[in-house]
Parts: sequence; structure tokens; C-alpha cells
Amino acid sequence: MSKARDLASAAPAPSTVDATEIGYLNGVTSAIQTQIDAKIGSASAINPTIVDAKGDIIAATAADTVARLAVGANGTVLTAASGQATGLEWATVAAGSNFSLLNSGGTALTAASTITVSGISGQDKLAILVDNSSSVNTNFTLQVRFNSDSGANYARFGLYLQSTTSQQNEQSVFSGNEIPLASSGTSSAGSVVAGYVMVDGCNAAGVKRWWGIAGGNGTAAVTVPTGGVYKGTSTISSVSIISSNGNFDSGTVYIYGSA
Repeated sequence: MSKARDLASAAPAPSTVDATEIGYLNGVTSAIQTQIDAKIGSASAINPTIVDAKGDIIAATAADTVARLAVGANGTVLTAASGQATGLEWATVAAGSNFSLLNSGGTALTAASTITVSGISGQDKLAILVDNSSSVNTNFTLQVRFNSDSGANYARFGLYLQSTTSQQNEQSVFSGNEIPLASSGTSSAGSVVAGYVMVDGCNAAGVKRWWGIAGGNGTAAVTVPTGGVYKGTSTISSVSIISSNGNFDSGTVYIYGSA
């Protein structure tokens, strides 16, 4: 009687175990934990011994079938690879592309106020370098456009620095018609402007980021360190270099691309 009383005292209160829960034990033929342990390693379970080293992963090789993919070398990344058993592989991160000159030897800036370099599609980044450009007139502004686009698609933010007068103005234009890089001086028609523009995202739809700097020489020459976005959504296939005041009479533009 004493043992029966002890068992009754140790049993869960009837309110915490209902008939349904007791029914879950129907058909139990041995210790429950023993049966659970037996399931590990069966065809219907993933055995933890499938992995051998830190960083190993489990991947599918077919429907309802898994295998171990060993950890890759330091610095590699996991990449989809349909030719592999798991559909995955560890791959070395691709190195960044180098820049190469797209307009061999550069393009001369002469006999026109707009010089356009075409055929530059397929480049993610562009580096546009203008070397010693000059105009037949004084006080010209060196400008850049993409795809011959003269719409209000050029946003720029930076500084306007004018020599001799020490004039310093903020440049904030959200809907400009071009990228004005700098202006030559007013002292002679031989004043020159040189500089560069870097552009990202040229081979994709959507806005492109750019930044650059250029400077002129002579009295009242202007230097403009600036940057912004080009809001045209087409990929960039041409670059135009523009003199705002008369035809170019010297200079060269070099356009480098990186895919």
C-alpha cells in the first residue's frame, strides 16, 4: 500500500495529462529514448557524422538526398555550380578589372566645339581624361555629356574656385544640362583646361555616379572639384567633350574603361 501511495503521489496531476497525450505512448515497446537514438543514422534522418571539419556544410545532391561539402580554402566564396554533385563549389573571388584605353592614342580636340567618342558600351567604369584643352576664344568652359544627352539629367555638388579673385562658391545643381568641369582664364586664347571625370555603373540601367576635377590657367581661371549623378537610365555608349565658347584648337581626350 505504501508503494502504491508513493507512485500515486509522484504521478502528474490528472489535469496536466489528458487521454490524448497518454495515447501517444500507444505501441511503445522499449525505452522511448532508445527508440529516438535508433532513428539517428537511419535513411530518414541526417546523421551528424556526415560532417568532418569546421566549416563543412550539408547540401542536396538530389531530391531527399544530402551530402557533405567540405569547407573551402580561406578567402573563397560559395558559388552555384550546376556541374558539381551538390550544385555548389568554393571559388576564388574574381579580381577587379583593370582599366584599358578605349580610344587608342586618344582623340584630338580640334576644329569643333563638341568632340564625341562613341563605341564605348560594355564598360562598368569610365575614366575620362582631358589633357590641355584650349579654344579659339578666351574664357571657355570645359563640359562633358553622356550619350549626347542635353537634357536636365546632370546633378552636381561641389565648389567653384576662381583664381585672382579668391572667389569660392558652392556648386549645387540638381538638374543641369551637362557636367561643367572648369573654365579657362581670360588673359589669352591660349589658356588651357585639363582634368578628369570618373563614372561608375555605365553598363547598367539607372543613375550613374560620377566625380571629377579640372582646372584652368590664366586670369580668372576656374577650378571645380565636384561630383554627382547622371540621371539618364540608358547604358553609356558615348562621351562628348564640349567647349562652351568656340571650337577647340588643341588638346586630347583619353577614355579608359573597366568592364
